[in-house]
Amino acid sequence: MAFSWIFALLGILVRDPESAGIGGLLAVIPLIFTSSTFVPVATFPGWLQAFANVNPITVTVDALRALCLGGPTTTHVWQALIWIAALLAAAIPAAVVRYHRTTAT
Repeated sequence: MAFSWIFALLGILVRDPESAGIGGLLAVIPLIFTSSTFVPVATFPGWLQAFANVNPITVTVDALRALCLGGPTTTHVWQALIWIAALLAAAIPAAVVRYHRTTAT
């Protein structure tokens, strides 16, 4: 949901469907491949581990794994909720303001 608002903002800013699609992919693909989605963060080089540990996708994937597989969930779920809230708090107002400016002219 949080990324859908970011993509909505991107779509409003770019206006070209192909450019919006590529821009969205260029933003998300590095986040996915530098997260714990496919491999554990511990297998990454040290410099990449620092980024992967604060990556919103890593945090969310770790929370979902903890919820599905069991184990301690509190820290992972709170971190994921904070990331989601922060992304929504930034993207929703920006998208709404840009939409109003676009439709007003």
